[in-house]
Amino acid sequence: MLREYQMARRKRPSRESTKPLYSVAELLRQYTDRPTEWVVADPRATALNILPNLPLGNYRVNIIATQPCNVNSSSNLQFNFFLFKTSRHTTELRGNISIYNRAFDDSLFFRGSMAIKDKIGSWQNNAYVYNSPKGYSSLKKLLGAEFPLFINSFGANDTIQNSIPPGIYISKGYDISNFPTNTNFPKQIFYGTYKIKVTYLEKNGTEVGCFLFTAEIKRPWETE
Repeated sequence: MLREYQMARRKRPSRESTKPLYSVAELLRQYTDRPTEWVVADPRATALNILPNLPLGNYRVNIIATQPCNVNSSSNLQFNFFLFKTSRHTTELRGNISIYNRAFDDSLFFRGSMAIKDKIGSWQNNAYVYNSPKGYSSLKKLLGAEFPLFINSFGANDTIQNSIPPGIYISKGYDISNFPTNTNFPKQIFYGTYKIKVTYLEKNGTEVGCFLFTAEIKRPWETE
């Protein structure tokens, strides 16, 4: 009996053996398939403020370029945008939206896609895709509280008919520095450089217009 008791005591696990098999950092490495890094949010701060350098999370948008799409001069929707830097941290979207032969409304199909730049500089298409049968309402929903500010900056007004009549609408300057604040964009996204393309099509699939941005999706505390 005594011998059996002594053997049972030897088999009992020690306190050290009950500690977790993996640390939080190790679990994150397994989940993200890359080492977990940590950064100091403000090196000049007196108190140490360390933040995780994870591959996705809350973000801010830094739009660095806008390009014309592959549409011809006869396209019914033409988005002629350019970026204007008003200060080191503030950028405005300027240019015009030209609408010909038809209204900009919910009879158009909305297609949004994002291509991400990989580590060797190639673009991986359709990292994110969003399609909707209602062109006007979809843009309105995505921009949220920013939509009337965006539309008004081009001299147009939001209407209950969800329609903008034909015409040339010239922007006075729309501040794009605070995205995604006040919008309905995804709350979290993978960080990186993206090409964002929004295309409008007729119901039969004919493309009538599009616009294209290149943007950096950055951590909220990243300034450059």
